[in-house]
Amino acid sequence: MKRNEIDELQKSIGYYFKDSALLFHALTHKSAINPEIDPTGIASNERLEILGDSILDFLVVEELYGRRPVYTEGQITQIKSLIVSRKIIGEVADGINLKNAMIFGKSYKNLENPKTDVCSNAFEALIAAVYLDGGLDNARKILEKKLFPFIETALAQEENINYKALVQEFLQSKGLSPVKYAILSEDGPEHKKTFTVEIEIENEKIGTAQGSSKKIAEQKVAKIAAKKLGIIE
Repeated sequence: MKRNEIDELQKSIGYYFKDSALLFHALTHKSAINPEIDPTGIASNERLEILGDSILDFLVVEELYGRRPVYTEGQITQIKSLIVSRKIIGEVADGINLKNAMIFGKSYKNLENPKTDVCSNAFEALIAAVYLDGGLDNARKILEKKLFPFIETALAQEENINYKALVQEFLQSKGLSPVKYAILSEDGPEHKKTFTVEIEIENEKIGTAQGSSKKIAEQKVAKIAAKKLGIIE
């Protein structure tokens, strides 16, 4: 039994289970279940994963709702999907050494990469177990320490934000006309062009931006508009 690793996991998340059976359930991969004894695999953590996935979605949306009061439904959904992605949840699982505490069958050999779906799913199961053992507030506290710090980091990375979608959804929510983009110029040789794009909202020219492609230039000018509209800071 991985008693030391399990103790370390509880220390890492700052929560100690009253019902240790819930914790062991959350850490038990389906490969550790004897199919002859439990053909449904119900003793593995898969059922807890489903519950944990819903809890994660709710708590992340709750956090975004309070943190970004001007965001529309579509904007919150977009960012939520990014935060609960396998990549970020995998990083959180790796940060608490979740894989070291997990219980696998002898035949399971596929955990060279700690950021696999296996660990992401186990983190969801762990959050569900905390919820069942100690309530929603304790699950929220873990996410505040381990997951929510990724929100601002993710938002700061340009490639993660679709500014065109943010602007369009904002305008739709206000009943305004669709945004218009216009290419003002294409400069430079064919293999190294620079595009200058202008954005217009409600017949008002908001700004211009340049990029190595039309798409990049539109993203840049949409960011300018998003700031002027108060969608982002």
